[in-house]
Amino acid sequence: MSKQRENGEKRSSVERYILKHEIEKLEAKRSFNMSTSLVTLYIPPGTRLPDITSQLKDEYGTATNIKDKSTGKAVQSAISSILSRMKNVTKVGENGLAIFCGITQGNKVEFFLIEPPDPISIKLYLCDHVFHIDHIKDMLESKTRYGLALVARGGATLAIVQGPRLDIIRDEDSHVPGKHKMGGQSQARFQRLTEEAAQRWYGKVSEMMNKVYLEDFPVEAIIVGGPALSKTEFLESKDIDYRLRDKVLGIYDVGYTGEIGIRELLDKAKDKLADFELVQERLLMQTFMEHLGKDTGLATYGEKHVKEALEKAAVETVLVSEDVDRVNMELRCDGCDYSTTESVKTKEYNNFSKELSDRKCPECSETKMFIEKETDLITELNELAENTGAQLEVISTAHEDGSMLYGAFGGIAAMLRYKLYDGY
Repeated sequence: MSKQRENGEKRSSVERYILKHEIEKLEAKRSFNMSTSLVTLYIPPGTRLPDITSQLKDEYGTATNIKDKSTGKAVQSAISSILSRMKNVTKVGENGLAIFCGITQGNKVEFFLIEPPDPISIKLYLCDHVFHIDHIKDMLESKTRYGLALVARGGATLAIVQGPRLDIIRDEDSHVPGKHKMGGQSQARFQRLTEEAAQRWYGKVSEMMNKVYLEDFPVEAIIVGGPALSKTEFLESKDIDYRLRDKVLGIYDVGYTGEIGIRELLDKAKDKLADFELVQERLLMQTFMEHLGKDTGLATYGEKHVKEALEKAAVETVLVSEDVDRVNMELRCDGCDYSTTESVKTKEYNNFSKELSDRKCPECSETKMFIEKETDLITELNELAENTGAQLEVISTAHEDGSMLYGAFGGIAAMLRYKLYDGY
């Protein structure tokens, strides 16, 4: 279980990554014989531990009535394991606890205890052939959402920022005519028709915004951008819902609509959006790329180079893509003590565990191999970082900068405190 957190303290990107991958592992678990023997236990904050212990002891007794004896014994094994581990829990955290336990595909009892990022709102004891993780999984989604709106006479783009994601929801062109150089009465008439078309267009954009930002994707605040005159004219429109008008957090001059304009608006409003993962991650990547571009010698990349720099305590910040999801495992034979190491991707972990349960030792050919120790690569890098006073940030691939980290630099990079060597 992670250390108790102060009220309002945000989880680091590493903690979010670890929780996400724990949930992915749990999601793929199945009971050893597809029976309803995996125990899911949600404990809301404020629950007394003696009450939970008493409930589990009652459920242990009830399990003797399960018709299928192997299922009943499996449930009792899970409950016994939970009761044993609960002796080390001194109190229920401010957000409660989530416990998952049972005999899985590998034919061994597995126990998971999670301190959730948000308060648990349900009290639940449930036996099934899978672990029920939806309540925890929903907590991974960032709750804060902002709108980015670009408005010009020629078009409009509506986007949302949520966590590390930037999604364009609507991108529309208008049919408002451009400037007309005809003289005399024709010019005056054309200008009047153009202004009427512009007002109709602003009314349509207002309706789009009202629907997107109040109904489809409710936002806490909106950043508005566009050419100087256009956005001013638009914000004076009576069609904008007063609830949205009150949410306008900032107004910026931006010359384009579309994705290019949204990214420009995002950069200009970065101070207003400083708490968003997307903005923080983009700033980190921009700093890294600046070091590379200027050849300062204060940036390196690749697992080997980054580990070497960490071991020399030369790293200020490690950047790791969330798609670097390798698990390194030490395997051992219970009979002849033969050992070896293997690596798999996190999403392949459960299938590997199942396959390993049927694998014989290559040395003695008698005994099955088992996993003695497993280490997630990002967790390993984080331990190296913590030991040397460096910061590790997990970068999402949900945005362009994060995809570049994974695609162009192998998913592992670092910014250094001092120059180590020429080249990377």
